Amino acid sequence: MELPQFWQITPVAVGALIVGTAHEVGRQRLARRQGDRHRRERWHRALAFYAGLVLLALVASGPLGRWSMSWMSIHMVTHVLEMFYLPPLLILGAPWVPLLFAAPTDRRRRWLRWYHLSRSGAVLRGPVAVLTTPVAGIVLFNATMVLWHIPAVYDWASWHQWAMDWLMAPMFVVTGYLFWRIILPSHPTGPRGSTKMQVAAVVITAFEMLVLAMSMAILTKTPWYSMNIAMDGPVAALRDQRWGAGILWICGDFWAVPALVLIAYRLYGQEGGVSASFERALGRV
Repeated sequence: MELPQFWQITPVAVGALIVGTAHEVGRQRLARRQGDRHRRERWHRALAFYAGLVLLALVASGPLGRWSMSWMSIHMVTHVLEMFYLPPLLILGAPWVPLLFAAPTDRRRRWLRWYHLSRSGAVLRGPVAVLTTPVAGIVLFNATMVLWHIPAVYDWASWHQWAMDWLMAPMFVVTGYLFWRIILPSHPTGPRGSTKMQVAAVVITAFEMLVLAMSMAILTKTPWYSMNIAMDGPVAALRDQRWGAGILWICGDFWAVPALVLIAYRLYGQEGGVSASFERALGRV
């Protein structure tokens, strides 16, 4: 069957389908041993996770992915979706326990024993422990954002479709997941970062986005990317680049402000009111 125009099968979409299927198998196995309340809670989390997977597949395989090869403004839309809006859905979906239960019991226990108890498992435990720290999440997230917008790197990727599908999009989603886990809980664990670390993550990233957007729009008089110049000419390419910078800039408010409000709400929800919340944010209590 031929796909509609501008649609195609991509590794990210295939991966989303496989992960979603495994998750549902594990969720069904868990449901057989849980009460009604836990089944409902698990189903509500699963809906968030499946919504994230569907959106990921649509972005990767739908028209946005193809149009982003031609227009920097569309590329920036996909970039913002993959880093700022998809990961929270995946995190709130809390997929790891159902995915673990997708494996047969004996195999699942062997994997867990190997990972947590064996010496050879330490080869994996060490890097995972480092990658899941808040500092690593902030650094990798912002480094990924900058890396793929360096003209030489973006030009290379734009002329190699496989790099877009196998490197750029997965890196956006994975580092976005690591970043948002600093702020958001994922059942059964809470956020990975302290309050100060959560605020630092939002402020540093919002500032980096502002600098990148200003560099692309205000601090340059020429377009950066060769494919856009070749397709549209320098004048149209620069105009499109500035539109993309504006999307990046404006979307900073759409994610950063709600994130800060969420952090403040958590602080205020603890005992002591506003003044005590500020004291906790500063680490004084």
